[in-house]
Amino acid sequence: MKTNFKWIYALFLVMFVQFSFAQSKTVSGTILQDGQPLPGVSVVIKGTNSGTQSDFDGNYSIKADVGQTLVFSYVSLKTQSIVVGQSNTINVTMT
Repeated sequence: MKTNFKWIYALFLVMFVQFSFAQSKTVSGTILQDGQPLPGVSVVIKGTNSGTQSDFDGNYSIKADVGQTLVFSYVSLKTQSIVVGQSNTINVTMT
C-alpha cells in the first residue's frame, strides 16, 4: 500500500512542476522612438533583478511569466510598464 502512495505522490509532484513552469515564456519585441529603433533601453521585470537591454536595432528578448510587469526605461524618456499577457511579442514606442 505504501508503494502505491509513493507512485501517486511522485506523479502528483511531476504534474505540479510541469504546470508551474508552463506559464514562463520568452517575450520579445522592438522598441521605437519616432519610428526609429532605440538601442540601449533597459527592460526589467518589476520586482526582480532580471532584465536586459535592447540591441542596436531596438530588439529585446526576455524570459517572463504571464502576469509579470515589464518596465521599459531610457534616459530622458518616459518610463513605461506593460503587463505580460498571452502574446509573445510586445512592441513599445517610447515618448
